[in-house]
Amino acid sequence: MIDSDKKTEMLVGLFLFVGLLLLGGLILQFGRVREVFKDTYELRVAFPNASGIKEGSPVFLGGSRVGKVKNKPKLNATFTGVIIDLELFKDVMIPADATFAVGSAGLMGDALIEIKPSGKETDVFLPHDYEQIIEGEKAGGLSDLQSTAQNVGEKVDVVLDEVKIALEDVKQAMSKVNKGALADDTIQNFKEGMEHLHNTLKRVDEKVLGDENAQNLKTAITDLKDAASSFKSAAKNIEDSSKKLDPAIAKADKVMATADESLQSIKKAADSFSAAASNISSGKGLLGALMNDQRLMADFRDLIYNFKVNGPLWYKDTAEKLRSGEQKKQTEEQPKRGIFR
Repeated sequence: MIDSDKKTEMLVGLFLFVGLLLLGGLILQFGRVREVFKDTYELRVAFPNASGIKEGSPVFLGGSRVGKVKNKPKLNATFTGVIIDLELFKDVMIPADATFAVGSAGLMGDALIEIKPSGKETDVFLPHDYEQIIEGEKAGGLSDLQSTAQNVGEKVDVVLDEVKIALEDVKQAMSKVNKGALADDTIQNFKEGMEHLHNTLKRVDEKVLGDENAQNLKTAITDLKDAASSFKSAAKNIEDSSKKLDPAIAKADKVMATADESLQSIKKAADSFSAAASNISSGKGLLGALMNDQRLMADFRDLIYNFKVNGPLWYKDTAEKLRSGEQKKQTEEQPKRGIFR
């Protein structure tokens, strides 16, 4: 009997022990106790608004819990925001282009810090000893929605006040219009002006735009159209005549150019002839010397005579001898002429 009771107690104790072990395992598996034994590093993030964040709030990266808020948020030096210390697991690498924002786990859930990578592949990460303060984004979730709704409400109130003032101004303006522009005297004057305009247009229609004036205007337009047609025909004839004259004008231009060239050639020949005549007159050149130097002219004449009489092979100065004989004969005849006289 005693042995049976002891056996039962042992089984109960063993069952409780196994249950406690399973409970402890579940607590370690799904609880935060194991996070106490993990190595961590810290990052500091500044937010303009971090309502709902408290010590121990979770930090998520891509939907996975990667750390927690180390302590209560602290106001910055200018009291325009808070600085939060994040305690992250040492094996977690944060991309350098990631952004930090305040979010919530659900519609009524607690606030949390959410790290949002850009989605691009990168090999640049924030170092574990990063000491600079990272600028976080504006808070989202219900708190941000509430703040936005509050700001919108304030703006709506301001707009409503401005609308009220504008309506008062419109009311005053309409009152002035009713008293001034829509007064009985103004309406009567406007009515009289319209009647006067009607009568004036009627007279213009009867006198200026009558049947006779309309017929005259129609005739004038017809004559103007005929004149334009005649002018168009004359212009076409002039254009055809101009086209026929173009070849003749081109030929005349060519003849004038040729005549100009001929005159220039004649002028050059006259200048050359004038220069040659000037050289002959002044005794320059062979021809000038022959015409001005009598001795040279006589020698040249004797040379030609000798070539004609003797030829180039049997050349002799026959002209000189002939000239000497003629002079001697003339000398002998002179006394005889004196005797006959």
